[in-house]
Amino acid sequence: MERYLQWNRQVSKWLWLVVIVGLVASLPLGIKRIQTERSTKNVELVFDYRDLLEASQYKPNPADYLNQQLTRLKNVGVGTMSVYEASLEELKYSRSIQVFTQNEYSAMTGKPIVPNENFTYLLFTSNAAREKLQPLIENVYRKRLNVEVRSWSYNNQNGLIITLPYEEANTKPLPPDPITLDKLHNQLGFQILARLSNRLQPFSAEEFESTLKTLSDYGVKRIVFDGVAVTGYDEEPEDSHVKEVAHLMVKYGMGTGAIERLKAPQRGFTVQFVDRLQGNAVRVFPLFDTEVNLKPDVIADKLVLAVKDRDIRLLFINTKSAKDTEKGFMNDYMDNIIESLEGPKGAVERIEGFGYKLGEAHAFVEYGKAIAWLKVFVLIGAVALIAITVGYFFPLLVTLLFAVGVVGVLGLYGLSASIALQAAAFGAAVCAPTWATLHAIRSIQAKAATNPRIGTAIVVFLRTTVMTFVGIAYVVALLSGLSYYLVLEQFRGVALLHLLPIVFVGLYVLLFNGETGIRGVVKRARTLLAMKISILWIVLAGVVLGGLWYYLSRTGNEGQASNVEKMFRALLEEKMGVRPRTKEFLFAHPLFIVGAYLLMRYRFAAFAFIGAVMGQLSLVDTFAHLHTPIYISALRVMYGVIVGIVVGLAAIGIWNLLARSWKRWSPSLLKE
Repeated sequence: MERYLQWNRQVSKWLWLVVIVGLVASLPLGIKRIQTERSTKNVELVFDYRDLLEASQYKPNPADYLNQQLTRLKNVGVGTMSVYEASLEELKYSRSIQVFTQNEYSAMTGKPIVPNENFTYLLFTSNAAREKLQPLIENVYRKRLNVEVRSWSYNNQNGLIITLPYEEANTKPLPPDPITLDKLHNQLGFQILARLSNRLQPFSAEEFESTLKTLSDYGVKRIVFDGVAVTGYDEEPEDSHVKEVAHLMVKYGMGTGAIERLKAPQRGFTVQFVDRLQGNAVRVFPLFDTEVNLKPDVIADKLVLAVKDRDIRLLFINTKSAKDTEKGFMNDYMDNIIESLEGPKGAVERIEGFGYKLGEAHAFVEYGKAIAWLKVFVLIGAVALIAITVGYFFPLLVTLLFAVGVVGVLGLYGLSASIALQAAAFGAAVCAPTWATLHAIRSIQAKAATNPRIGTAIVVFLRTTVMTFVGIAYVVALLSGLSYYLVLEQFRGVALLHLLPIVFVGLYVLLFNGETGIRGVVKRARTLLAMKISILWIVLAGVVLGGLWYYLSRTGNEGQASNVEKMFRALLEEKMGVRPRTKEFLFAHPLFIVGAYLLMRYRFAAFAFIGAVMGQLSLVDTFAHLHTPIYISALRVMYGVIVGIVVGLAAIGIWNLLARSWKRWSPSLLKE
């Protein structure tokens, strides 16, 4: 036991060196991530052509409307149109065919309704349409679905009879409309983004390749899958054709897009799928049709923030037609969208002002693969950081924990590198702000002075922030790679990151602060448990728990903000370019500075650090948003620190004013 205690004392000293080695190893990985983020600056604006086609159905001159809106979109920077798999309804909207139900057919031809027939009747509007579309339609219904298809004509128009009810026939996807492709690409000069689905089953590699070949002839370079799954996906692994899909896409030089803001990731869109595409994937920000009625400046903000703050390179704009009962017309919201894109306050100029340019979106070039072996040193450094943090509570466990941790994390790394990296990143993210805050408490108490100094409080705050950056560097280095930029993998444990440092600092202040042995901790715990509880304590506990619940409810992407707070955030974004986090500069950082200032005189001020650690963990959480550019996260943190210091100084000034007033007036108040 004595020998272990000696080793433990020595190991505790050397662990600092291990942490520094891990920090040094993390720096090249962080630099490579910055290079990756800067490897492409093209932003592609894509508009949903199908939405525009549907909107044209409510206009007296559909063709003129389409041409007018396409020209407007091109003039404001939209260079790409999305084209989906066709359907009978879409071909009808395009005026390439006319479609009739059984009742409509009977009324048109004057023939009586046959009780045992419920078919779909279509007529081609021109010989050119028939030449291009008839083989396509017959191939899907007759050859692919084994549905009887007959020829018919009416008033010198040739057509087809599909022996399915119209509602069912219209659900069957057809290859993208070649007439639309020709118009958009060859005549109007738009790039084409294809939206292919997994609806036509069973999957046929031959037909899929034929579709890709046709799309390739129209210059298509990217497919964003439509629906809930990648084309070829099947829940049974032996029946899934995702590998073949990826192989064929590579063959024709096509990449894909990962859609943000979906309730669930598309099935089959995995890290392995992107690897088979040789990393040719970009993130897609969809402006949903439910958002086009927002004010133009709000839409512009959404598009700009997607590019600037989330490294998105493809902006996909939808629209819709809806009845405006107050004005008495069908609103297509196109004026709203155009206004959000054009002019000094529009998205296009603002995006270009941040150094981006409109053009074909390219996948990030992933740097750092050659030095990925450095992550092993960062892994070991993370274990050392965890052991040091535990040492503030249980010093005897440091050596044992470090030894077991190193063996465990390296073994896990051999079995699953992804799980090992995410586990180590989570441990470093939790322990760095905890360790830095506990070190601040100890260092202040070790040099407690009679007269608190503001400068000392600021220095302690800045030093603590620098120490927290060790955890930030570890998270950035461990979780770097294309799968994280595409959010196929991400930092796990955001809710626990926001909670555990608060819990650990709270336990330290309540039980461990000033104690040198486990007996003292146990004695203090017994004393706390045996204390009489007053109503005031219950009220205070309720307030604390309520505040903690509110704080946790605001974490992550699901947190909701009031309208007033949204306006305040928008103002900060407009004035500062990058918005610092409100909880940092208005609460946690000032509380840390005030707590450090008061702890030099009052022992009870250590309780302030239970709340103040929120600011430190928030710094780590900012960089744990792995899809946000590092320089944006750095600016956000820097602004928060600077403004937090200013607010903290103001808070100290108010405290001193109140303290002097209390000293001056309290004797007379107490006498009364």
